[in-house]
Amino acid sequence: MEQQYLAADLGSSGSKLLLAKLTEERKLYMEEVGRFVTPRIFLGGHICINIYTIYEKILELLERLGRKGVELSSFGADSWASDFGIINPQGELLGLPVFYRDRRTKGMPEEVENIISYKELYHLTTQRRIQDATLCQLLAVKKEYPELLENGNRIMHLGDLLMYFFSGKVCSEISVASYSQLFSMKNMDWENKVFDLFRLPESIRPPVVWSGQCLGRISERLAGRLGINQFEVIAPPVHDTSAAGVAVPAKEGERWAFLSTGSWYLVSMELSEPADPLRSYQYNLSNTGLAFGKTLLKRNVCAMWIIQECRRIWERRGIACDYGTIVALAEKAKPFWGMVDTDDGVFYRPEDMTEALVSWLEKTGQRRVEPNDVGQIARIVYESITLKCRYGLEALERTTGKAVEVLYVVGGAADVDFLNEMLAQALNLPVVTGPREAAATGNACMQAVGVGALSGEEEVREVVRRSIKSKRFEPKETGPWEIHYREFLQMCKEGS
Repeated sequence: MEQQYLAADLGSSGSKLLLAKLTEERKLYMEEVGRFVTPRIFLGGHICINIYTIYEKILELLERLGRKGVELSSFGADSWASDFGIINPQGELLGLPVFYRDRRTKGMPEEVENIISYKELYHLTTQRRIQDATLCQLLAVKKEYPELLENGNRIMHLGDLLMYFFSGKVCSEISVASYSQLFSMKNMDWENKVFDLFRLPESIRPPVVWSGQCLGRISERLAGRLGINQFEVIAPPVHDTSAAGVAVPAKEGERWAFLSTGSWYLVSMELSEPADPLRSYQYNLSNTGLAFGKTLLKRNVCAMWIIQECRRIWERRGIACDYGTIVALAEKAKPFWGMVDTDDGVFYRPEDMTEALVSWLEKTGQRRVEPNDVGQIARIVYESITLKCRYGLEALERTTGKAVEVLYVVGGAADVDFLNEMLAQALNLPVVTGPREAAATGNACMQAVGVGALSGEEEVREVVRRSIKSKRFEPKETGPWEIHYREFLQMCKEGS
């Protein structure tokens, strides 16, 4: 019997709703049934995520599905990590979740270091220094509205919060809990010492659940109002990178890593337990929870955020270009004209990303590029991201002592041959593509595990392999990349 699952995949720029159908032949068919710009609103002096608008859009979709006679087995939501809302003991959301690029966390990493060094904090939580971590956001809340962390109020990360609207279950799925800088991967629970050091009340912590856990059914009243059946709410890996990791079509016995692509690129490896903290700290890696009790070891790379911001500026100047056009222009541009450290703080949230790039090139003594030269700027960014990914992969290998034989690319860039060809050359590795909608696919697969339709990790990966068409890119002209990679390491001051 076919089963259908609704996956909400919330991205910081855009969000999607996908209907997944698992057939008797054990194939998964994904159909996009909704897409919208992730709604942000300036409220109370902060950039906020309008979670109510997201909820409303899902309700509208459920009504349409109900009119079509669709019966759902379950629903689950994944999102980016760190951002959260606060609910009171009566179950009411207090205000709106604040967006991680809001300026309220400016200076918070330094305040953390006034209490504890990041090296010591890392050994407690295995999370790298990051300005928008949940810990930094909580310190900002404590400074501005301390009462929000009192009286039995609890925090809930975005995906958990959205599922709470349907299930009534207060919880934090392990992949986002473990990303928060408040969680011990060693003890697999909230880290008491962090709460004590920063005088954060333990009462704000929700119970932690594993991906695949059933959170409850939607109420009979809600189902009746929507004209749809009372489906289950199943927690997928709520952190979208962890959800994407479930959808990697790797084969048993392969030595593999994967690259989850989007606003951020996450160079990632699945482990049976957290990596050695001394080595992973040295390379600025994070250890977080993954499905099936595994650990996700990853290196963040600031990636398509830079292109997104450039495109916004170009369109403001009257230069209309979609992402396909940007890639096509980049292919025609001159290779290795310049390179930038995409993780430099100047690219975090500049007023004008194109000017930030031009200034960075000038400051580092490189050749000038015009701010409106779409193709050349894009090529510089794409090449720089690729070189950052090579460093990230080498960091994973050195940390774990495991040599990678194949890199799987999932997410939006999986369909962009030009970018995958660059990766194969720069990394001198075969690159194999996985699902474009990897987070939603992993989300749906873990819903299937939660309702008992799939048995575990190997069956999930077999279903994904059976359901998609992969492309394989072999390394060819690697010489130029080797030369520029050495220059790139020196420019970025990355260790070896």
